[in-house]
Amino acid sequence: MSAVRRLAAMLAGTALAGAPLLGGTPASAAGEQKCAAPARTVVRDAPWAQRALGPDRAWVLTRGGGLVVGVVDTGVSAASPALAGAVLPGRDVATNRAANTDCRGHGTFVAGLLAARPMDGRGLVGIAPAARVLPIRVSPDEKQVDAGRLAAGIRAAVDGGARVVAVAVGVATAPPALRAAVTHAHDRDVVVVASTDAPDAISSDSGGSVFPADLPGVIAVASIQSDGRPASSGAGASPAIAAPGAGLVSVAPQGNGNVTASGGGVAVAFVAGAAALVRDYRPTLKADEVLHRLEATADHPTGRLPDPQLGYGMVDPVAAVTTALPEESGEAAPKPQARPVKIVIPAPKDRSGEHLALVASAAVAGAAALGGLVVATVRRGRQRGWRPGGAEGG
Repeated sequence: MSAVRRLAAMLAGTALAGAPLLGGTPASAAGEQKCAAPARTVVRDAPWAQRALGPDRAWVLTRGGGLVVGVVDTGVSAASPALAGAVLPGRDVATNRAANTDCRGHGTFVAGLLAARPMDGRGLVGIAPAARVLPIRVSPDEKQVDAGRLAAGIRAAVDGGARVVAVAVGVATAPPALRAAVTHAHDRDVVVVASTDAPDAISSDSGGSVFPADLPGVIAVASIQSDGRPASSGAGASPAIAAPGAGLVSVAPQGNGNVTASGGGVAVAFVAGAAALVRDYRPTLKADEVLHRLEATADHPTGRLPDPQLGYGMVDPVAAVTTALPEESGEAAPKPQARPVKIVIPAPKDRSGEHLALVASAAVAGAAALGGLVVATVRRGRQRGWRPGGAEGG
């Protein structure tokens, strides 16, 4: 089990009690959209996703204050207390008016995960709590999005000054206008983050793809649960990275409380927030380099990468900001190498003196032994009456 799964398993199910669900109010019989009710239930503990990602450890370096992040969705409410002062006027692509209101609440929920400001007695804080949010409304309902308006929304976010664009909605087709909008963002060095969660409108008849997540140059985000498992099967888009997407706590368009939600593309907020921190702290990095940094520093799952359901693993905002990558300085990543072993052979020692001493000792010992033998032989000969050679007896 990976580190993220062990941590998430300990945190699963905490800090959610009493928070109402987002988007629980259906449309009326006449088709009129009913707005989300004000949130009054306050969650005072940090939500599990926030505790698992630990973005506060990166805030000593950056809070994303130099970044504008576009949220392409249902609009973002400037009236939400947790987003006070964070929401720019933005644009509604259908009316060309401001998009800093949000009836449905989906875009506001995403913006809260991304940039909610700290508040006394509130556990929720966004990943990049100093970033500014540029709301782009492409539909009043996140489940009913037109591809043409989505393309216009991405362009509006880029042209409005966003350096990171979070797209929490998706469509089943990618007409030329949508592809051109993503290319427009890439040409202007803008990071586009999109969800692989399949909207209700995407069926198996569509071929299973979800756009813009399935387009080149887009950071495709998979949703995961608190135990590390995929929160949804996606719709065919291959994820680059994963982020929490179930049992999440954020803010509503009205009221001082919190609401909960799962799926629906909201996981993009965590990756977009991490990208904002990286771009603020490392402003020279290009969009492609930001993607590489997020993938290289993610909490990798076991097995071959990228994983078909989790990509390179769960985003790690702290590592994404702080890790030193050799390739960014033009150096190749170091590879472990065996150190050369230097064998020193000592010079032969001059033992001639020792040899002479041994020879002399051996000679003395030999002479002594010989002398002893001669003395013993003479004594024994005298005892037997031997005479010197040449002397004869009578």
